[in-house]
Amino acid sequence: MRTFIALALPFLLVACAAKQNTTASGGGDAPVASAPQAPTLGGATKADSLVITLQRTPCFGTCKAYVINVYRSGYATFEGRSHVELEGMHHTRIGQDTIARILEDAERTGFYQFNDKYDRDVTDLPSSIMRLVANGKDKRVVARIGAPESFKLLFERAEGLLYPVVWRPMPKTE
Repeated sequence: MRTFIALALPFLLVACAAKQNTTASGGGDAPVASAPQAPTLGGATKADSLVITLQRTPCFGTCKAYVINVYRSGYATFEGRSHVELEGMHHTRIGQDTIARILEDAERTGFYQFNDKYDRDVTDLPSSIMRLVANGKDKRVVARIGAPESFKLLFERAEGLLYPVVWRPMPKTE
């Protein structure tokens, strides 16, 4: 029941805010000034869509392999695949300030101008994969070898904000 309330509350608040905006004009013809639009996170629908993905792929050695997905609401999942402290599926909440910081950092770094793929014919190197969906853009960069230093630093900063948070194991579904 608490989970239902926690999930329904944001929708009710948005609905109430929308109702207030329509009644604030008093039914007259005068336009109502709107506040500046916040960045659009995730896809075009109102569903809780993906905003950030960070992934490290395995190598033949002891490279960490995991996937972190962060959604518009701040809900996040961590799938530890190999050589990580937490293996399996975990979840947590990420603050909107952290999401905004990663997206702002990506804009400053020129993330959307990076090539989609940095790779060569080399085996046993892990990839760092980053996907951002915001402001009408959906960009995925796969970096295995030859990626710009600015991409590597951006990935490390985002990883530094998301990887060390407290992740809770997801309940097993039978």
